Amino acid sequence: MCRPSARRALAALAALATLTGMASCGPAGAAGTKPTTLTFWGWAPGYQEATAQFNSTHPRVHVEFRKISPGSQGGYAAMQTAVKDGTAPCLIQMGYESLPSFVAEGALLPISQGVVGERVQYSESAWQQTSVAGEVYGFPVDLGPMALYYRRDVYAQYGLKPEATWQDFAADAARLRQAAPERHLTAFTADDPWWFTALTAQAGGSWFDVKGHTWKVNTTNPNATKVTAYWQSLLDKDLVKAEKAYSDDLFTDLQNGTVAAVPAPAWFSGLLTQKAAGAAGLWGVAPMPRWSAGDASTGFDGGSATALVKGCRESEAALEFANWFGRDRKSLEILVDKAGIYPAAITADTLPALNRPDPYFGDQVIFDVFRNARSSTDWSWGPVMNETSAALSTELTKAVANHTPLRTALETVRDRTVEAMRGKGIDIAAN
Repeated sequence: MCRPSARRALAALAALATLTGMASCGPAGAAGTKPTTLTFWGWAPGYQEATAQFNSTHPRVHVEFRKISPGSQGGYAAMQTAVKDGTAPCLIQMGYESLPSFVAEGALLPISQGVVGERVQYSESAWQQTSVAGEVYGFPVDLGPMALYYRRDVYAQYGLKPEATWQDFAADAARLRQAAPERHLTAFTADDPWWFTALTAQAGGSWFDVKGHTWKVNTTNPNATKVTAYWQSLLDKDLVKAEKAYSDDLFTDLQNGTVAAVPAPAWFSGLLTQKAAGAAGLWGVAPMPRWSAGDASTGFDGGSATALVKGCRESEAALEFANWFGRDRKSLEILVDKAGIYPAAITADTLPALNRPDPYFGDQVIFDVFRNARSSTDWSWGPVMNETSAALSTELTKAVANHTPLRTALETVRDRTVEAMRGKGIDIAAN
């Protein structure tokens, strides 16, 4: 017999049943019958352990987890192939940045009505990133809120202040270069597209808009141009150091203080702890510099949802699992511990792992900063983000190496994105 919450979810999805072949509510898992079995594809650490926890407490449903390559490294391609040949799983880990691309391909099931009763359990900014054209396509799992990681010792030595506007940050960059020519305040990692989109999102410079099935692309709108102009100025004046993202050179500079600060997401704390271990106790975390005083907006770098795949025949069980996975405390404890995520569920704020002083950061409770950084933005992901991100990484890297304008790089990114969208038959509105 169906549980009340499951009946509500199925009622919301009933209109899709004839198109997707989803099963109606049945006796799966009842006495004398086998449990409903689902397959879940994902790649993040902790996912298998969290899935096993679900299975141990939900005898009516059994979820088989299959570890695949990270999405951009082959997992998404495997999923697209599986959808076409009818062998796709019911559930998949889906990065927010790639979700609209799969929606445009018709590979994911809309679940808006099935999540109505659960929306208040998650950050609204997470729902924004699981939605396309007003329709929800996945239960949120985590977010990548940005903050400023900074060297307490360097800031103290040179009289710098981490909680500042971007204008103050630029002034500090100039002050540090003058006082200590061997140092830079921060790095510009041109090859990391998600870092740059996070900075752009914070400024409200959304590149994409969709109405119905028609998309609009504008990578050089005023707010986006504000970001490129800012970093262009810092690069031109040699106030930031061009670095390769997550490289040994970057972490060496972070460890010895040659680079004294870096805007980065919550999960970066784990990388910093491991790759700059010699700087333990010297780092702190502060809110991102703001574009204007009192503006609490921040960008997001990373985060994913649990999405239902086209052809899933067990929607009741799939919705139950997806919601449990993203907000059950035992699930989140595993994911915070194993994957270093910052959960999208609002009840996660009380998890011990998120309220523990961190010795590496001078016993600061760093997640207090990220908790307050979860303001919503107007950022929307586009429908061909694999192509967009590849172009962004290539063109920004070339611009920095050749000392050509970042704005021109963004214009090329727009053109390549539009070309890729047209190649897939996606409707594009004139700018």
